[in-house]
Amino acid sequence: MSKKKEIKTNAMRFLDDHNVEYNHFEFDASSDAAKTGVGVADIIGKDHNQVFKTIMTTDGKGTYVVGVLMSEDSINFKKLAKAAGVKSLSMLPLKDLTKITGYVKGGCSPFAMKKLFPTFVDEKCKDVETIVVSAGKVGHQVEVKPEVLEELIGAQIVDITA
Repeated sequence: MSKKKEIKTNAMRFLDDHNVEYNHFEFDASSDAAKTGVGVADIIGKDHNQVFKTIMTTDGKGTYVVGVLMSEDSINFKKLAKAAGVKSLSMLPLKDLTKITGYVKGGCSPFAMKKLFPTFVDEKCKDVETIVVSAGKVGHQVEVKPEVLEELIGAQIVDITA
């Protein structure tokens, strides 16, 4: 029998390069359950409040800002814009996501984007020991301590939810 080759995404290689301990979860992303953060949490056996999503935003003038928040929450664009020091922000159009970040919808990781963008993690990350974020490929997640985002990509922890 041949051994299944372990998948390494750019985000996972980035974490490896920085000697960060993480857990990798791989799952079938084709199920309906896998299309929500709650479903992903159930599939990988994690608490719902540990699974976070990555939201890419823009001011429409060439500034891009990353928000990382609990998957069940909604982003508050005004709070995120204030934290980033810009007038306003909106979702990055899906057609621009891969060009700007290098990732696709459902597989956008806060780690190892094409460029390092200002990143803000919702303060609810302080309520859990670890958070689970996309590993940079649909069907793959990584679990890290919230401080890793602060230390490696300069993320700031603030209230960014509606």
